[in-house]
Amino acid sequence: GTSLVAFAVGAKFESGGEGGFKILGAHTDSPNLRVKPRSKRKGSGCTQINVETYGGGLWHTWFDRDLSVAGKVILKRKGGDVETVLVDLERPLLRIPNLAIHLQTASERE
Repeated sequence: GTSLVAFAVGAKFESGGEGGFKILGAHTDSPNLRVKPRSKRKGSGCTQINVETYGGGLWHTWFDRDLSVAGKVILKRKGGDVETVLVDLERPLLRIPNLAIHLQTASERE
């Protein structure tokens, strides 16, 4: 992503004077799971997709709950035109199962 911040300083502004101003900026990352390209595969009677983590998520809170798919998709149309569209499937499609407790390490159970 990209950000652009613009402002105008009035003609009466005096550098170093009492009527100064402050600029404050902030940035936050929304934790998410990004679907990797060409990640679909089948095994054990399930369709699986490969994802990667983004941001500082508390990932254990994402386990064993319904998840959906939303985000930006880039499409290549017939004739070679490229289009960016926003997608929100608005229904549960995915689930990340929690690892059975007997397969976890002691530190993972903490």
